[in-house]
Amino acid sequence: MANLGTAKARHGMGLRMGVSLGAVGVALWLGAPAHAQAQAGNPVAAADAQRDASIQEEPSPIDPQTGDEIVVTGFRASLRNALNLKRASNQIVDAITAEDIADFPDANLAESIQRLPGVSIDRDNGEGRSITVRGLGGDFQSVRLNGADAQNVAGGNQSDAGANRSRGFDFNTFASELFGGVKITKSTAAENDEGSLGAIIDLTTGRPLAYKGNRFALGGEAEYRENGKTWNPRFTGLASVKLTDNFGVLVSGAYQKQEQQIDSYRRGIGVFDYLYRNSQINGVTPPVYGFARPGGTGATFGSDPAAYAKLSPTTIIPGLPSINRQRLSYERLGLTATAQWQPTERTEIILDGVYSKYDQDSELAGITPIGLNRNGTNTRVTQNTLRAVGTTNGNADRVALYPNCVQSAIVDCGQQLNGSSVLPGYFNSYNPNNLSAYDYYNNPRSPGYVATSNQTGFYTQLIGRPNTVVRAANVNAAGQADYLQLDRVDWRSSIDSQSGSTEFKQATLNLRQDFGDRLTMEGTIGWSKSVFDATGYLAEVNAIDRNGYVFDERDGGKMPVFNPGFNVADPNSWTLVKGLSTIRVFKNQVTNEYRVGRLNFAFEAVPEMTLRFGGTYKKFSFFADQQRRAQSIEALNPTLAEARLNVTDLGSVYGFGQGLSLPAGTPTSFFAPDLNKFVNAFGIDCNCVNKWGDFRVVPDGRQGGGVEERDASGFFQVDYDLTLLGGPLRGNVGLRVANTKVKGAGNVGGADGITGIPVVANHEYWDWLPSTNINWEAQPGLLIRFAAAKVMSRPQLGNLTPGTTAFSSTLAVNGSAPSLTVGNPYLSPFRATNLDLSIEKYFRNNGLIAVALFKKNLDSFPQQLAGEAPLSTVFEPAIYNQILASMTDPLLRAYTQAGGTWAVRQFKDAPGGTIKGIEVNLQTDFWFLPAPFDKMGVTANYTHIDSSLSYLTGTALSTTQGGGVGTAQNTFAEGPFLNTSPDAFNATLYYENSVWSLRFSGAYRKRFVNRFPLATGTCSVGTTTNAGAACNSPVLADFGFNEDQFNLDAAFAVNLTKFARFTLEGRNLTNQVQYRTMYAANPVSQIYGSTGRIITAGVRLSF
Repeated sequence: MANLGTAKARHGMGLRMGVSLGAVGVALWLGAPAHAQAQAGNPVAAADAQRDASIQEEPSPIDPQTGDEIVVTGFRASLRNALNLKRASNQIVDAITAEDIADFPDANLAESIQRLPGVSIDRDNGEGRSITVRGLGGDFQSVRLNGADAQNVAGGNQSDAGANRSRGFDFNTFASELFGGVKITKSTAAENDEGSLGAIIDLTTGRPLAYKGNRFALGGEAEYRENGKTWNPRFTGLASVKLTDNFGVLVSGAYQKQEQQIDSYRRGIGVFDYLYRNSQINGVTPPVYGFARPGGTGATFGSDPAAYAKLSPTTIIPGLPSINRQRLSYERLGLTATAQWQPTERTEIILDGVYSKYDQDSELAGITPIGLNRNGTNTRVTQNTLRAVGTTNGNADRVALYPNCVQSAIVDCGQQLNGSSVLPGYFNSYNPNNLSAYDYYNNPRSPGYVATSNQTGFYTQLIGRPNTVVRAANVNAAGQADYLQLDRVDWRSSIDSQSGSTEFKQATLNLRQDFGDRLTMEGTIGWSKSVFDATGYLAEVNAIDRNGYVFDERDGGKMPVFNPGFNVADPNSWTLVKGLSTIRVFKNQVTNEYRVGRLNFAFEAVPEMTLRFGGTYKKFSFFADQQRRAQSIEALNPTLAEARLNVTDLGSVYGFGQGLSLPAGTPTSFFAPDLNKFVNAFGIDCNCVNKWGDFRVVPDGRQGGGVEERDASGFFQVDYDLTLLGGPLRGNVGLRVANTKVKGAGNVGGADGITGIPVVANHEYWDWLPSTNINWEAQPGLLIRFAAAKVMSRPQLGNLTPGTTAFSSTLAVNGSAPSLTVGNPYLSPFRATNLDLSIEKYFRNNGLIAVALFKKNLDSFPQQLAGEAPLSTVFEPAIYNQILASMTDPLLRAYTQAGGTWAVRQFKDAPGGTIKGIEVNLQTDFWFLPAPFDKMGVTANYTHIDSSLSYLTGTALSTTQGGGVGTAQNTFAEGPFLNTSPDAFNATLYYENSVWSLRFSGAYRKRFVNRFPLATGTCSVGTTTNAGAACNSPVLADFGFNEDQFNLDAAFAVNLTKFARFTLEGRNLTNQVQYRTMYAANPVSQIYGSTGRIITAGVRLSF
């Protein structure tokens, strides 16, 4: 086996715990001394070690000739090991070895991986969560853990934030210490399982036979977070025991508990930013949109004429800006166990188990002008046509002005506990502790009675945007209102929480068997399961019709002037408002399960040629579901008067602004609800009907669905090792054939509390995937690589369910066609052609200079397109007949049976795009400098990417019942791929001697697009674009951005004794804020938040 250059460490150098658990000294890959002996007599096995076909085949970075003491060397030697792995591979790879992972000051696995060329991370709550490789995110990558595919998901920060429903892997659920190494394969060979357009990411845990004897390690660290002033513990441990010379067991664990505080300014993303959207004043002709009108008297009048005139219906306003304080805590537990047995020199069996539990609790408290996103106007009130007070029709008119509870199978209005009779003396209330909104404001018996002449108490205060008065305004050249002074603004102060748990389990069995000297077999059996379960709550109090709100971003900067105009920290400014103050409850579940079986063979036909063949079978299942409190009663809750509470019984004062530069006038504290107090007061977590209301969660049929995939593939590949012009020429050429069978499940016609009709659809497709990798060492140390491959990645999971998220239940009287939005299990996979060219120059002492060019041509990129078709062509016959039978509107059923056209929105194949770029990689020790500077070194890489994708920028779907075929229009425009930085740079400058080490690591990402469109919709922006009416669900065809970001981290370590090492690390040393913007023409701040600096100190023991 090749010696990868490890050297003995002096004074315990490198025996770091925290030390990648998988690592303390665990070699990056599976190789071990006994296996090395097998290679010595097996040319195929020896070639395998060089060709790096899989993570199990790498030679150990532990030198088998170092005597009784197997020693993990320092950071410099680990870099050399990774470099040798890269050089020996027949494919284009990059790797992080055990000591790399241990010594980078990283919060989790994602942050460790970002040190590699072409890799960027997306941060969530200040920590890396997902990664992008050469411009492609998690949906286009394959992640393998100990040789078997794995999928892992985590949740978000807000009550209604679902889990990651993509194919992407959430790396933040794993501590980096659990792994002995990470390898990213960027070019494809036929022997690689299909499913990746971007990269194959291999994660490996530790191997016990990599040690000469037993090994034990412990570590403890304390982490201090500047924001919130919290101390958090982190513990690691490893035990590796060789029971015999050829059998060993290794277990490792990592535990971390963290509490942190994040202050932020946020501006909601959505179509509510358009002034006209859903703000038409009902009953007024010609149509009037937006804020209160100038002149006149009443609820919808009062704005300054000059200011009002500056605002057109399509002006972009700050619909939902907010200031927030987030309290985030999590516990992360990871465990690994490995049994490794080499009964003979030709046989190796490895059994791995991995367990991870990630529990996260997030509470986001904030204030926002919620009234700018509401319209409570009513035609009858506007036209003064409310019928007589006290009459049946008059009472019905007035009840309709307010949110109303309607008893049903999924909603209880108080009858379950109080009987089916209306409360004595009331009109439509059943619960004495939670009156109806109409009774609460208009009945003299109510504690919330508001005396009015026409029994419309408090109605005008609930109107929202059309009641808001504009005192001053400015609109910039991009059509954005960058300055507003407003009166009669309704405010929300809320607590928005999610408590989620991700549990991951995996078991894998890997076998390698040599049959003589020319034939080798490798087999893998693996199973993994990831279960995400979360509960979310939102509770709010409100301040109504407050004057003096100022929003001003004319001076630029990361945060606008945000002055509410009243004392938001005074609890008496806030109260519970019947019909407005919301209590929401959500539950989310996502389950992913993988089963993998793989059997590969390698046969040395002649010394210069090895034939490889084999196959893989995978079964993957995905299921997601959501339940929530019925939306119709979310704002029908007890008030302070009904509950006999003070507002301080439900909340507390929160500070704001830590780590941020606040403009003058911005509040530095505010009063907000306390979720625990709401639970104690009203029992909102009971999932039951109690004295205060109905807090049950009911299924949302639109959110339920699943996908099952069965993938079978086989390959044939020829490896060669020749000579060209005196230099070694090696590589491979082959073909992989893959068959995919998809079964999608969903619900048609589902809604809030309605499951809908369960439907199932099946699909099957084939892929033929040729590939080649060519590596020529033109002169010693100069390696030229070329790779080409046809690749595929399966469609995004959320698009494959055949259920509907919108479905017409009646036939419209205005002649417009019925419509539906539906998934598409018949989608083709993403298919692309990848080309790579790399020139690598290796030189003395860890030296590498490499330049790599890459290009990816995507044939298609599915997007949600508009179209029209009879319903019978959208669904399979059996499903179609079920839907017909379920229709309760006879006119809709007859229209559909007659072949009437439906307006259909569905994910379908759309134009693709290209990604091309260059990577530059430098790694070297400073051997050429005089002592002590010769102990220094640097690793640095730069990536430039130019990407282009055809984005759907608008849909028009004006299909009528008369046919209207051809009215569907889809428009596209070119833009960069999402989450793809045009420029990224990573560098680590290190110093290391036999006693201490110091390293600084920096990561830079240039501004990139993180979202497009800002909002999906069904029509184009405008007041006449929806069959002559206003489009209240427009496509917001604009971009969201992550602005330039640079993170600086540092790590210091010193050996205290032969067995003990002290470490001191700092992350985000420059207090880099999270800064996101939106709107390409004139970007405005969307998120401006601070996580603060993080300092960690600890001791690691190994013996």
